[in-house]
Amino acid sequence: MRGQSDWRFNTADFRPSLSARAFGVSYWPVWGLIAILRVCVWLPRRVTLRMGKWLGAAFYRFNKKRRDIAGINIELCFPGIPEAQRVQMVRTHFCVYGQSVIDLGLIRWASENRLRRMVTFYGEDRLQRLVDTGDAAMLITPHSVGMDFGGVMLSRTQPTISMMKSLNNPPLDWFFAGSRTRFGLTLVLREHGLRPLIKALKNRYACYYMPDEDFGADRSIFVPFFGVPAATITTVGRMAAITGAKVVPCITRLRPDNGRYEVFIESALDDFPSGDTVADAARMNAALEALIRPAPEQYMWTLRWFKTRPHGEQSPY
Repeated sequence: MRGQSDWRFNTADFRPSLSARAFGVSYWPVWGLIAILRVCVWLPRRVTLRMGKWLGAAFYRFNKKRRDIAGINIELCFPGIPEAQRVQMVRTHFCVYGQSVIDLGLIRWASENRLRRMVTFYGEDRLQRLVDTGDAAMLITPHSVGMDFGGVMLSRTQPTISMMKSLNNPPLDWFFAGSRTRFGLTLVLREHGLRPLIKALKNRYACYYMPDEDFGADRSIFVPFFGVPAATITTVGRMAAITGAKVVPCITRLRPDNGRYEVFIESALDDFPSGDTVADAARMNAALEALIRPAPEQYMWTLRWFKTRPHGEQSPY
């Protein structure tokens, strides 16, 4: 399915190189973590899955801040379930998150054949039909533990662009950018704005985009997300209107029992954008919510999704 294109980015294409600063003493712990991830590539899958659970359990025990944020988010979004079940969902989230962290080494260094054997696609024919008809696809996906694995594997199938925020950490920027671009994905930084994404979509690139971010009241509108008013960007509808791209919800889930990843590609949203900004934003959130609900523990509940509140309400955090 991979298409051909001689279209290229220039300054927008993010491929960081390592300078002497990246090897300073302050970054040695980061390099130690990267080295551990490299070693994990050679270990049996059952061992790395167990290591991931241990790592997640350590995150749960020692990172009270993120544990509390996850608990607040889940209480807001699932008010009807018992407290014990919510606590268990938080614990499970940290375990599966730890497993996905260990797997970052696989994304960076495992062979392409090995990665292909680890993933199953559902609905790939839907994306193929868009390619065959000459339509660009804007693949919207929530922040889930499998988002990196899914993005990397989807970029094997056709020219793809995505966006990341620089971590201002040279070793991590080098690691993540190298992982995400290893199969040809074009990566741009958030500070470059939407113009590179719009140009790419007009050139029939797929765009792998995570729209569930809180950018504050000035850049968002409030629509429901799991029944909670959430500051929601209108970027997806605007980009689809400008480029004519089809908006395709997708998600990647990790099966913690066997360590396989499953990429689910849904049908493109009909009549989107509709011209009603609020309705489009609400529909986008509903599509993301539908992707999350089958395995809610894999969503990134540790982020402050509801920090910005309408009408001056106090942040729940």
